[in-house]
Amino acid sequence: MRRLAVLFLIVAAAVPVGVGGVLPALLMSRFRSEVPPLPADIPAARVSFRSADGVDLVAWAAEAEEPKATVILVHGASGTRGDAYVGLYGMMRDLLGRNYSVLALDLRNHGESGAGPRGPSFGPDEARDVIAAADWIKSRSAGRRIAAYGISMGGNAVLYAAAADPRIEALITQDTYTVAPPVMRRGLIASTGLPEFVADAVLWSARHFWGLADEAGRGIEVTGSLGARPWLVIQSAADPIVPAGEGEALAAADPAARLWLTPAPAADDPLLLEAGAWGSHARDYLLAREAWVDRVADFLDGQFAVMFG
Repeated sequence: MRRLAVLFLIVAAAVPVGVGGVLPALLMSRFRSEVPPLPADIPAARVSFRSADGVDLVAWAAEAEEPKATVILVHGASGTRGDAYVGLYGMMRDLLGRNYSVLALDLRNHGESGAGPRGPSFGPDEARDVIAAADWIKSRSAGRRIAAYGISMGGNAVLYAAAADPRIEALITQDTYTVAPPVMRRGLIASTGLPEFVADAVLWSARHFWGLADEAGRGIEVTGSLGARPWLVIQSAADPIVPAGEGEALAAADPAARLWLTPAPAADDPLLLEAGAWGSHARDYLLAREAWVDRVADFLDGQFAVMFG
């Protein structure tokens, strides 16, 4: 009985330490990933610049032969400017092939970019990085036109940035949410298999003691500031992390938005099986590349094909 009592005390002490300390620390560390090496066939250079609030940022800059515009590519949470999971290098190739230059950005707290004043905010803080990317583009070519493409959390960053910066003439969001906390919760449970009540406790601790600011990410609230700018909302119809209703709600909030619901992939698709509990989230490009190239290029050409520079 004494041994059982000691074991109970150890477990009782370990649970709050894990939920309040170890697990939130592990969660926050997962936002920082290594950037995969740049493939030799992509003519990109590593560039750096600084956000308005002093965060050092790193990006890949790839120039098309006759650029119609530059597309700022923005990864999702825990991704990087070369995120293989979503196929960012492939996206760069295909955009360059359609004469769109690319600036693929590491957001603050991610990849090789510096840490922000707080942890990931899932939109508003990261928008400053997107605006800094636009500053960098304009500093090298004042007449260059700009679009922004954001995936998941990167989509919310693009929404906030476009709402604040009219130089972003067109935007594309992919598997992006209306508000961040439910998505963060679903993502944590899918990634770890934690029971819901434990996941809730981990997130509470991460927010209150470790700097996670996901409750700030509420892109739906800034859609009214986009004006009449073209906006393509790409949403996986079968996304378990960001349900289809999220993309539909974003598109419905802006009369200028155009919704593309990508179809559910076959259940035995290797890319779907590889993703596990994350399913089709953020994999629209890889799961439907040919359709993606046509849809995205046609959308961008509708805004930029008549002007070069």
